Amino acid sequence: MKQGIPEIIKLFKFAAKGLIFSQQYQVKDFPRISKLASNSESPVAVKVNFSLEEGRIPCIKGEVKLDLALTCQRCLNEVSVHLTPKFQLAFLKNEQQGEKLAPCFEIILNADEEFSTIEFITDEVLISVPMTPMHEHECVSYQDTLPAEACKRENPFAILEQLKNKK
Repeated sequence: MKQGIPEIIKLFKFAAKGLIFSQQYQVKDFPRISKLASNSESPVAVKVNFSLEEGRIPCIKGEVKLDLALTCQRCLNEVSVHLTPKFQLAFLKNEQQGEKLAPCFEIILNADEEFSTIEFITDEVLISVPMTPMHEHECVSYQDTLPAEACKRENPFAILEQLKNKK
């Protein structure tokens, strides 16, 4: 049964019940993401499935779909980036628990049973944001409007040269 995602994820409880959640958010609902993007009203679709693997390891499989308006690092104009991060996480109390776990799971050593849904989703999205977002086409690089001659500074050691020449 699909339903809206609660504000706090109760990992073991949700995994034991095999719950599936789906919800639409907006970029502005994620404070750390909205600081990067200029499109705060854009939709963010989130789906998460909770399960127990190997009978006792809580796991989360999920997908987030969103479009972010970021600053192109080449031309400094806005660039739209479509992200669809998918994740399969297994939450272990120690590394020995994961020995029989399928290799498709990313292992998280975590003893917390409860954590914030918004922070969890934010972390997964931020991992997939490109470090230097750029347009796919060759956009014009940012050009400095000052001519090179205007940028030249006087040599701070020129006064020492004058003293040397006086002798």
